[in-house]
This record gives sequence, structure tokens and C-alpha cells, in this order.
Amino acid sequence: MRRAPAIAAIVVLALLAGCGAGDGDDAGPEPVDRVLIVTLPGVGWADVEDADMPNLAAFVEDAAVGDISTRIGRHDASTTEAYLTLGAGTRAVAPRVDVAVAVDRDESYGGVPTAEILERRLGYVPAGIAYLGMGAAADANDSSAFGAEVGMLGDALSDADVDRAVIANADAIEGFVSDESPPDGSYARGAATALIDSEGIVPSGTVGRSLLADDAGAPFGHRLDPEQVLAAFDGTWGGGNRFSPHRTVVLVEASDLSRADAYGPRATGEQRRALRTRALADADAVLGRLLERVDPGRDAVIVLSPVASASSPGLGIAALRGPGIEPELLRSATTRRNGYVQLADVAPTVLSLLGEEPPDTVEGRAIKVRGGAGDDRIGRLTDASDEADFRAGVLPVVVTVIVVALVALALATWQRRRLGPRPRSVLAAAAFGVLGAVPATFLVGQIEAVGTDTMRYIGALVAITAVLGAAAAWVERRWPGLGVTVGVAAIVTAIGLDVALGAPLQVNTVFGYSVAVAGRFVGLGNLAFALFGSATILLAALIVDRTGRRGLGLAIGLLAVVLLLEGLPMLGADVGGVVAMVPAFGVTALLLASPRRIGWREVVALAVATGVALLAFAFIDAARPEDVQTHLARLADQVLEGRWTTFFRSLSRRWQASLGGAELAAWLTVSALVVAAGAYATLAALGRVGPRVEARERHRPSVAAAAGLAVLGIIGLVANDSSVAVPLTMFIVIVPVVTLRAVGAQGVAR
Repeated sequence: MRRAPAIAAIVVLALLAGCGAGDGDDAGPEPVDRVLIVTLPGVGWADVEDADMPNLAAFVEDAAVGDISTRIGRHDASTTEAYLTLGAGTRAVAPRVDVAVAVDRDESYGGVPTAEILERRLGYVPAGIAYLGMGAAADANDSSAFGAEVGMLGDALSDADVDRAVIANADAIEGFVSDESPPDGSYARGAATALIDSEGIVPSGTVGRSLLADDAGAPFGHRLDPEQVLAAFDGTWGGGNRFSPHRTVVLVEASDLSRADAYGPRATGEQRRALRTRALADADAVLGRLLERVDPGRDAVIVLSPVASASSPGLGIAALRGPGIEPELLRSATTRRNGYVQLADVAPTVLSLLGEEPPDTVEGRAIKVRGGAGDDRIGRLTDASDEADFRAGVLPVVVTVIVVALVALALATWQRRRLGPRPRSVLAAAAFGVLGAVPATFLVGQIEAVGTDTMRYIGALVAITAVLGAAAAWVERRWPGLGVTVGVAAIVTAIGLDVALGAPLQVNTVFGYSVAVAGRFVGLGNLAFALFGSATILLAALIVDRTGRRGLGLAIGLLAVVLLLEGLPMLGADVGGVVAMVPAFGVTALLLASPRRIGWREVVALAVATGVALLAFAFIDAARPEDVQTHLARLADQVLEGRWTTFFRSLSRRWQASLGGAELAAWLTVSALVVAAGAYATLAALGRVGPRVEARERHRPSVAAAAGLAVLGIIGLVANDSSVAVPLTMFIVIVPVVTLRAVGAQGVAR
């Protein structure tokens, strides 16, 4: 067994990966005294470029900027979910009752004075803003898959003696006057939840009706009164004195943007646009006046969109300005990609700006500033959003074409004996084309001339596919049997090199990931994992099939290198991929090495190996600088601190998401186990399987590949959160390989 080449490759890969562990100078700016957060709901970078918002445009010129992901699981965050996430530092869900009901102390709710409600719920009447949905929100998040601690930021700021205030009111109802309480369903004051503490209280600011002015031309007949907003701000920011010594965090929401969005379905298309244009202009005017009250030498300002814009689903704007912050790109350890951050990153960022240490238990990580975008930062971010939308539109078309091709290949392979030489030749060429289409979908995204033009995209995709397919077919004609190996190797090489170089080919490509979906920003997405893993297993089997035991070392080395690419935190950092690949690759390697059966001892050994590999990657991550650590480092912290509940909750979330909720997932899992046990018992009774059955002579590479692929598909279904997409995507590689093996070199030669 020649292990030297494989070992050398692993060592080189590890050294290269280690070189990228650091991320430049991480000495952050000096702590600030005050942080102003201005939220612009539904604003995207296209608005910054196209709308008349001179104050925002001037602000971002001097700020570090990026896209902020507004996804909670598989859906865009609602307004209250977004603000709860901002305050929890972890993805949060909204309660089902009193969703956005926050009230000032002197208001009433449902005709009952706030003081009476708080006395019943808290046992005392605190000053400030009270979020009446706090109990329901805490219960909802305790039972959710994310486990957010609602009010974390408020508690941390309180412990650090930092004042906090919220100024917002997006109530959406017509026909009530200033001395009345809005009807229950009209409350839209979720902004308060960004700075509530664990009792649901924000000590300063206002969310009351006093912020609104009657305006017959405004959505629902009301708009924010800028003078009232600024008066409330001056009272919390230091009485208008920019040199006030106290530390504070103030959140101001441009609530008219939410009100215009809520009113949109009631207006005509032209009027809807007019209302939003006015809301954008009013928001920009208030932003300008707020910035006049900020001291650039000691204050930090964060401007962000907590909910996505209609022009860029899943993404909003984020901009950060403060002393020592350069006008570059934002980035966090949760995304590890310049120009992208998440809602959960805001809470630890606020604490870090104030010089406070964020809790280790939160999902988010403090936002950092990185370069690399060039001069046109806003244009690049806008283009990235457009590309994400384009990927979402083209994905169904490409997948449909490939599925049709796979079905046709499968049917033609089944009936291959009835086909003549020419149809078999066409069949083989089509199989090579399908294999070539996989790397082509990644490469086409790097052709700048293609852009978001559908016809250019299709033309470039077909051209690259044809070139790759023709190259593999030519190899097959020259060296029969080698063409299929080249076709599969092209997939492994393309994805492997991409991951080693920082995964530039994955972004907004068909089998990569969309930054708008926010499931992944770096490493491998679930679909790419399915292609990478299945192609690696097949390539290892093809190597042994062609070279015999001489190629066993190379095949096992290949499996090891791919596992490193998948799991190393500076590369793939894919927990679900490691959980599926270790047992699948282990089964493949064992069956390639010998004709032994996989018994209970091997199963236990592979389970232990999976845990060891996962922990090894986690502790490697924990040893790296904190600002580049991934979710794997959090896994190491959970193990060291004995927080197994959090660890198993994460696995449970993937399991439920993949199989459709806890109850359905449990039933499907139990049913699968019962069916598998019944099938095994039946075959054992028939003398087909079991320890007493004599081993038959079988084609070892085929058996190894089939077993490895089965394990990869089954565990990949459960360990990732893309449901049946993982095993189904694997067939994109499996079907053409089966076709080419069945047709043989004769089909190509003719």
C-alpha cells in the first residue's frame, strides 16, 4: 500500500490551511461611550444607490458596510423576530400572543392601565417601556431549536451600568385619536425588544402615541413627528450635550418605513411607491439630524435594516461608523466572508464597542472590519444581492433540466441492450455531459461577462459542460475505462480546490449557496457536500477498480484529504458533513481494503471515530484567534463546560428541519428503523445475510461504493437540514457513473 503520496498531500493541505488561520491585525478600536443604532426597515443597498437619501449616502461613505442576513431558519425574520434576535445575540422567534405590544408606563392596553398590568406580571411597576409579550417570548424561545435568551443584551448592558433607550412607533391603524389606545392588532412596537432585559423592560425612551403626528396623506393617517423623536433622543443621549459622560445605547427606528410597508397592499402600485419614497426621505432627514448630535470622536453609530428589502430578499444594509473604524467591509466569525454579517452579530458588537465582553453562549460574534472590496463597495454589495436573486430564479430551471437528463439516462441504461451502437454512443456522451455540468455550474459564476443575463448564463453553462464532457469522452476513447474516472475526478478537484481557496465558486451558484438564504457564507453548502462526498466515494472505488490493491493507499488518502477539506474550521467547517462523511468514508475504506462484513464492532468504531473527528476539528478551531473562530469552537466550549443540552439541541434542530418538525421526524425515524430491522430479519431468515452466511465473490469496489453512498445519503439526510435534497443530489453523480459503467468503452468508441 503506497501511503506516502496521500500522507504528503494531507501534510501539505494542513500547512496551507494553517497559513490562513489568522486574519490580519485584530486590534479593535478603542471602546466608545455611546452607541446609536438607527434601524431602517426594508432598506437595501439599491435604495442607497437609487433613492434620494443624501444623509445615508454620506454616512456610508465614511462607514464600514456590508449586507446583513435577516433570515431566521428557513424564512425571513418578521420585524419582532429581527429585533428579538438583535437583543438576544442568537436567532430568536416571536411569541404568538402580544407579539409587538410594548407600552409606555402612562399608556393602557386593552383599556387597562399599563401600571396595573405590570403589577400583576412583575409584582412591581418599573419605569420605562414594558414589552408585554415577554413571558410568551421567553417560553417560545426556550422550546425553539435556537434556544435564544431573550433580553440578553439588555441584561448585559444593565450589569455594565450602561443606559439604554428605544424610540419607535410603527403602529398601523386608521381612525383612532391621540388619547385612545390602538386596537390590539395594530401594535407594531417590536423595536423595543432589541434592548429589553429579561423582565421585558427598557428603562428609557418611548414607543407611545406621542411620537406620532396626524397626517391625512401618510399611511394609516399617521407619521413620526421628527421633533418629538429628536426631543426623546436628546433626553436619553445626554440632553443634547454631546459631551455628556454617561454611557448609553439608544435605538431609533425609522418607523414610517414599516408603516408604509404595512399599508402597501391597500394602495395602488404608483401610490405605494410614492408613500415609500416619502418614508425614505423622512427617514433620511431624521438620520441626518441624529448624526448632528453624535460626537465622531467618542460615539459609534450602527445603521441597519432589521428586515429585508423587497428588492433583496433575505438581505438588508449594515453600516458601522466610529473612532478607529475604516470605511471598508464588515465581517464576522459567523459568516467568515467579507461584506456579510448576521442579525445575531449585532448584540456582541454593541458590547464590544463599549469595551464589554460578550457572553460565550450567544450565537453571534462581534463584527469586524476588513478590506478587499475596492472603491465601489456599495456597487459590489448591490451586485451580490442581484446575483443571489438571479441564482434563486435560475436554480429551478437548471435542476429541472438535470433531473430530466437523469431520468432519461436511467431509463436508457435500463434498456441499453435494446439500443444499437449509435444510441449507446449518444447515451455515453450524455452521461459525460451530466458529469461535466456539475463543475460547470460552479465555474460559470466566475465569468463576469455572464452577469445576471439568463441567455448568457445558459450559453456559458452549455459551453463549459460540452468542453468538460468532450475531454472526458476523449480520454475514454484513448484509454478505455479511464474517462469516467476523469469525469468524477473533475468534480472532486473543482470543489476541493474551491474549498481550499476560500470557496469563491460556492457563492450564488446553483449547487453552492445563496448569501440571501444565509444557510452558509463559506465552506460547503448541503448540495455541494452531497456532490463532493458522493463523487469522492465513487472516485476512490474507481481508483481501486482500475489499479487493484496498488491504488488502495491513494484511494484512502483521497478520502482523508476530502474529510479534512470538509471539516477543518478554516476550510469547510461543516459539522453535518463530518458526521456523514466519517462513517460513509470509513465503510468505503473498510470494504475496499478487504471483503469483510461491517459488523457491530465496526459500527461502534466508526461512531467513535465520528465523535473524535468532530471534536478534533472543534478544538483546532478553539485554538485559533477568537475573531476567526466558527461554530465548531462553540462545540468545543460546550464539551469543556459540559453544556451537552446545547449541543444536542443543535443536532435536534438539523434533524427536525430535515424531516419536517419534531413529531414527524420522530415518526419517520422510528418507521425507518422498524422497516430496516424487519428487512434484516426477513433476509436473515431466508439465509441471505447474517454472521453464518458465507461470503460470496462480489465486485469489491462496487460493493464498497454502494455501501458508502448509502451511508452518506442516510446520515446526510438527518445530519443536514436540507431534507431529501442531499440524497437526491447525490444521484447527479451516481446515475451517469452507473450509465458509463454499464455501457462500457464500446459505447464511446463507436
